Amino acid sequence: MAEPALKITRGDIIARGILCYCPNCGQRGLLKSWFRLNAACAQGCGLDLAKSAGVYSGTTSIGYVAAIIFVIIPTCFLVVFKLLTVGQGVALGILGSLGFIVLIYPVMLCWMVMAYHVALPEELPANQRKPDGKR
Repeated sequence: MAEPALKITRGDIIARGILCYCPNCGQRGLLKSWFRLNAACAQGCGLDLAKSAGVYSGTTSIGYVAAIIFVIIPTCFLVVFKLLTVGQGVALGILGSLGFIVLIYPVMLCWMVMAYHVALPEELPANQRKPDGKR
C-alpha cells in the first residue's frame, strides 16, 4: 500500500524556511529574540521548536562558512591588491566576521529549523498520522 502524501511537502518547508516562517503553519513566530528561538511556534500551531535544539551548533558551522565566503575571502583580495594594509585586513576580517555573523544569526536559526524538518517532514504536527492511519 502506498504511503499517504505529506500535507506539507519538503518544497513547502524550504519556501517557508527561507523566509523564516514556521514550517508547520507558514506564519511568523519562530524567533523569541535576535539570538533565540521560541520554545514553540508563537502562532500556536503546535510546532515544538525545542526538538531542534541542535540548531545552535548548526548555526555555528553555517556562520563560519558564510563569514569565510562573504568577509574573509573578499578582505584577502583587498589586501592582495593593496587596497588595504595587512593590519587593516586583519582588523576588517575579525570585526567584519563577527558583525556579519551577528547580522545573519536569526536567519541561520530559521534555516536550521528548516533543515531539520526537510530531513524529517513527518515530525511536523500537520504531517502526523491520526489514529485511523490518515494524515
